[in-house]
Amino acid sequence: MTNFLPAGIINETISDINQKARELKQHLADNKLDELRKALDELEEMALELWVFIERFQCEPLLYTGQGKTEEVIKRLEWALAFTEEDFEQLLKSANKKKT
Repeated sequence: MTNFLPAGIINETISDINQKARELKQHLADNKLDELRKALDELEEMALELWVFIERFQCEPLLYTGQGKTEEVIKRLEWALAFTEEDFEQLLKSANKKKT
């Protein structure tokens, strides 16, 4: 299991919030107050769910803007973390055993 999460779920929620904001503008323009209240409640819930989701992380999310596909970057990061989480000598011994 990985600790790295592609930002797709966050992007989707932000897109949903943007769509809901457009609906709010339309309800306001059409003077549909009941629909406006309902859409505001939905918007508030979406934003709260996203905030709670991000708040549960042990640290603030990082954004990587360098080269490479998401899966490749995650694999490289996991490989690099393995060296900090395990004994370096043990990793070398394991690598040498695999070669022979």
